[in-house]
Amino acid sequence: MQNTSFIHADIFFFVSTIALVVVSIGIIVALVYGIKILRNVRDFTNIAKEEGYDLLRDLRDLRSVLRDEGVKWKSVVDLIRGFFVRDSKKETSKTKKRKQKNKLDEVIEKEEVESTL
Repeated sequence: MQNTSFIHADIFFFVSTIALVVVSIGIIVALVYGIKILRNVRDFTNIAKEEGYDLLRDLRDLRSVLRDEGVKWKSVVDLIRGFFVRDSKKETSKTKKRKQKNKLDEVIEKEEVESTL
């Protein structure tokens, strides 16, 4: 009877040792893949950080250029806005010039009529 209990114990320890080795190998493989994934994530975040800094630099440069050449851009924006936004209540400069020209024409015609009389 004692021999069979030693055999059962030996079989148990042998099976549990193999199971422990298999589980340990699985954990090591999972850790290796996990480390590779973490390295890729680290590289990706470093690239994203560098691109973010580049984007901030570009925006600062754009702001400084807009400050320096703001008058030019304002005139371009006003021109574009003039094509799309028309206020019917306001008289445009063209209609004002036409009215002034019409008044001048009337004055000139009156003077011509008076001078011929």
